[in-house]
Amino acid sequence: MKLEDEAKKFTKKKRTTKAMKPLTARRYLAGQALSGLLSGSRGAIQMQDLKRAAYDWADYMLEDSDE
Repeated sequence: MKLEDEAKKFTKKKRTTKAMKPLTARRYLAGQALSGLLSGSRGAIQMQDLKRAAYDWADYMLEDSDE
């Protein structure tokens, strides 16, 4: 199957609301932190550690916004 055909098939697939998670402020900030962590990383990184660090940064930023 060509990549273009696979992409067309994927976009036609119905997505249920159960499969789509809402974008919360915490998830958004974790995604932003993750991109920074990935760009500054060197070598192999444990994905679980990277995920935890991204959410730690997101939680920190959310705490900071209350002040």
